[in-house]
Amino acid sequence: MVKKERHRYLLFKLLLKDDFKITGNGILKAIWEAIWRFFGLKEASKVGLWLLELDIHHKCGIIRFSHNTKEIVISALTLIREIEGKRIILSPVKTSGTISCIKKIKENFIINKEDKFHD
Repeated sequence: MVKKERHRYLLFKLLLKDDFKITGNGILKAIWEAIWRFFGLKEASKVGLWLLELDIHHKCGIIRFSHNTKEIVISALTLIREIEGKRIILSPVKTSGTISCIKKIKENFIINKEDKFHD
């Protein structure tokens, strides 16, 4: 019997030096390049990476990946310093096993972020 692959979801925030147009494809390409460069093709083949959401306005996003590669994906995110020639940091905020839970975490993250600006 074949087991269904389990996924993990990760909320990350974007730290941009300059405001510039960033695309989901640009972020995915940078994550894949970091995984290939630092972990090799063997580990990259296990990741199963998907960008589910990218919220440019609130500077955050959600990615999905295989549960076995959580540490690899988090490490790859922290190793990215530049996308399309622009300085950027992708900072992991929280991981979860369900999409509904990570969306709730994202809502709370956005609310807390906005409250800090209003104080």
